[in-house]
Amino acid sequence: MDLTALEQKLNSFSQTQQPFSPQSNPMTTNTKPTISNPFTTAHNTAHNTAHNTAHNTAHNTAANTAQNTAATAKKQPVSVTRKINEVTNEDVQNYSEKAIPSWKNLQSLYEGQWNKEKEKFQTHLKANFAALVERFASGKQELFQLCAPERREKLYIEAFLELFESGYAPHVGDVERIANKRVRKLFITLPHNYSSIY
Repeated sequence: MDLTALEQKLNSFSQTQQPFSPQSNPMTTNTKPTISNPFTTAHNTAHNTAHNTAHNTAHNTAANTAQNTAATAKKQPVSVTRKINEVTNEDVQNYSEKAIPSWKNLQSLYEGQWNKEKEKFQTHLKANFAALVERFASGKQELFQLCAPERREKLYIEAFLELFESGYAPHVGDVERIANKRVRKLFITLPHNYSSIY
């Protein structure tokens, strides 16, 4: 595509003003957000849309849109499916200095990320456990409803089981559908509360 064809295409985009196109700039002054509110009247919505379109069309030139497109292209990562002869010199310049980490370093990075998530999860379990103990709950109690992707479910279940000793009889319920989400309930068994005997 030559430069004039690209410029014509950019001009046609600025005339049609798509709601989330790079040409529409919600941060400009004297413009209102383009979010549609079902509670506003049709007159206000039509007026705001006409005002925003006229204002943006008047202020956006072909040069600005070309600069915006170039700026967004710089921020996007290199496509995995791009052919070798389509890799630009700019891409080569941006990524030539970067080194690929060793497999062990990358593994420790991923493991560190999981350890943060695991700590959050176990802290949440401890808070739920404390709430059960405060109200002197006894017997089989639901501690948590686990809603995680199937591939990571095993990690969360292992983190749950390592937190409670066998006396609590920690166990995982069957898969259920709650609010159209795949959920497993996590249970523990608390000791008998003798103060509840009358």
